[in-house]
Amino acid sequence: MSISLRQLEAFVAVCNEGNFSKAAQRIHISQSGLSILIRELEQSLECRLFDRSTRQVCLTDAGREFRGPAARLLADLSTAVGNVKGLASRQHGHVTVAAPPLLMSRLLIGIAAQFRAAYPHIALTLRDIPSEAIPAGIASAEIDLGIGARPEDHDEYLTETLLEGPLMALLPGDHALARRRALKWADLAAVPLVTLTPENTFRQFLDRSFARLGLRPSIAVEVVQLSTVIGLVEAGFGVAVMPPYGALIPGEAKTVARPLREPVVRSEIVLIRDRFRSPSAAASAFIDIAREAVARMAAGQS
Repeated sequence: MSISLRQLEAFVAVCNEGNFSKAAQRIHISQSGLSILIRELEQSLECRLFDRSTRQVCLTDAGREFRGPAARLLADLSTAVGNVKGLASRQHGHVTVAAPPLLMSRLLIGIAAQFRAAYPHIALTLRDIPSEAIPAGIASAEIDLGIGARPEDHDEYLTETLLEGPLMALLPGDHALARRRALKWADLAAVPLVTLTPENTFRQFLDRSFARLGLRPSIAVEVVQLSTVIGLVEAGFGVAVMPPYGALIPGEAKTVARPLREPVVRSEIVLIRDRFRSPSAAASAFIDIAREAVARMAAGQS
């Protein structure tokens, strides 16, 4: 089997663009030349990678299986070349970091500002996407680092706990329960709850927690974004359960946060990266800044 780097570049370009013409432009080759590269690659692998029609190009099962390893191979090669040219000095390079929208706005932007101040010549891309979308972006090498909920498929990713702590109850400042220093889970089951929609991983975690305690919460409103949950609590629609990083960030004047006890249920926010792809020097620099920033925030709250 003889597979060339150019064939892999052509394959990944078609995967990313979903179109032979755009893929050819992306890697600066004629469309006929790109078609030849794909055909040669399919001959080497003895299988079709794409189903083609006049309107669209779709990956076959074999193509989907090959996409992740091919993208990682190209990314690893790019990282190695970059390191040789000077990335190891952490003065140049690029890193893409993804996190859920609320986590991005409340935590990651501050970390990004510190990173930019420390490494002004490293390009930084931030992507605010749902936690459940992060693993796929890492697998396709479109994302270098993710920060969010721990992926279900642990074997495919390396994870490191950044934040870990008890879940918090968020209440309107004038709520009757706001007078207490801590709340029980049973307290929340007795009042209207504002929460995320059932397909959200954090909502599923909450449902399991309530079920284990034999409690059935009274759901008042379900929304897609955690930032909307906060807005609804501020407006008095009900109370909410927040992930642990909520305890590290000062709340709005209209709300108060209280720890949930009896029992204490702990959750975590993790840093996620590809198990089979070493982080670039730029990504390693961001990891170091994130660790330091979170440690300082946690110390300030202790």
